[in-house]
This record gives sequence, C-alpha cells and structure tokens, in this order.
Amino acid sequence: MEVQLVVIALGCFLASIVNAALATGGIYITLAATTAVLPVGVAIPLQTVLALPSLLGRIYLCWRGINWQIVRMFLPMAAAGSMIGAGVFVALDEGIIALSLGILLLALIWFVPQGIKLGDPRRFLMVGGLHGFFGTIFGVGLFLQPAVLRTEMTRLQITGTLAVCLLGLDIVKSAGYVSFGFDYAHYLPHIGVAIVASLAGTWVGGRIGTRIPEDKFRLVFKWLITIVGLRLVTKGAGLLFAG
Repeated sequence: MEVQLVVIALGCFLASIVNAALATGGIYITLAATTAVLPVGVAIPLQTVLALPSLLGRIYLCWRGINWQIVRMFLPMAAAGSMIGAGVFVALDEGIIALSLGILLLALIWFVPQGIKLGDPRRFLMVGGLHGFFGTIFGVGLFLQPAVLRTEMTRLQITGTLAVCLLGLDIVKSAGYVSFGFDYAHYLPHIGVAIVASLAGTWVGGRIGTRIPEDKFRLVFKWLITIVGLRLVTKGAGLLFAG
C-alpha cells in the first residue's frame, strides 16, 4: 500500500498544479497515477474524491470569475446523465473500461477539432448530459472542458466555472457509485494523502501559472496522455484476451 500512497500523492500534487495553473488537464495525471497502482474499476470512482481538494481550492481562488449561468445550465442534465452512467459503469467488464478509456484519451488528445466556439450558455444543457454520462463511466468527460475552453471567458473565469461544474457533478457521481456498492471507506488512506498533496499543489499552481509557457506545456502534456492512453489500451486488451 505504501507504493500506492506515494504514487497517488505525487499524481494529485502534479494534477493540482496543472489545474490551478492552466484551468484543466489534471484529471489525466490523476488517472495515470491511480490506474498505475489500482484496478481501473477502483481508480475511476476514486477520481471524484481525489479531485475534491483541488476543486475547492480553485473555487476559492477564482470565486469572482465564476459564470453562474453556465453552471445552472450544466448541472441538472449532468446529474441525470451521471446517474444513468453509474448503472452502465457497474455492468461493464474492467477490460472493456480500460480499453475504452485508453481509446477515449487518445481520441481526445489527437482528434478533437479545434476552433469551435460555444457562446450560448444554453448549449451547456446538452454538454452537461453528455459529460455526466461519459464522465461517470470513464472517469473523464468528453465535453465540458473543450466546451468551456471554446467560450470567450478569461482564464480566471474558465478555472472557476470548471471547478464549480465539476464539483457539483462529482458529488452526484460519488452518490451513484455508492448506490451501486462502491465503498470509499476502504480507501481512506488514499483519500487522505490526496487531500494534503492536492492542497499543496493548488497553492503552488496558483503562483506559477503565469510563468508556464503554455505551448511547451501542451506538447509535453499531449505526449504524457498518449503514453497513458496506450498503456490503458494494452492493459484492457490483455484483460479481455486473458478472460
């Protein structure tokens, strides 16, 4: 367990730095850390509580910039999509989840089109439903982050708005996982180290965000997630063939 705690603490620390500095992206690092030391069926439900300290920290730092109109549009449909997604999640084989998540990460990094703008907050009704459903199944959503990044909001507004939307959704996702039998109490040590590491990472990220060359970060980040995606595809295929 000691190795698990160290890897998760490091992953949450780095993820919180990325989230605080660049508004989004830390979820991929947390997923990489947790899936490296835990089964995928455990790692995905844990994302909701591992992200909690970082989300609260970002909300505190960016409170004045939150776009509440987008939040109100996003959360109701996201909650409905999440509850449906929780039922699908528990019915899937771990190999299928790992393989699908790996393919999803590779698609998000390499094939999501750029340049699409979302100026109308009402479009976040649809974004909420889709993100809630897929985010609950795979631990990472397809739609919210790209949609928010394609608005005209500033970095402060994006960071705060994303954090509130994701916090509300994570509460619903956690309830869905618990209702289908997942026991968070069994992983209290993992959650504890994540809280400490995430708070420290949020503090660091909030102070170095403007110093990070965003183009260089995105290049390194892109290849990091590519490696994680390929690893999950390999792991999922191995589990399916072994079964």
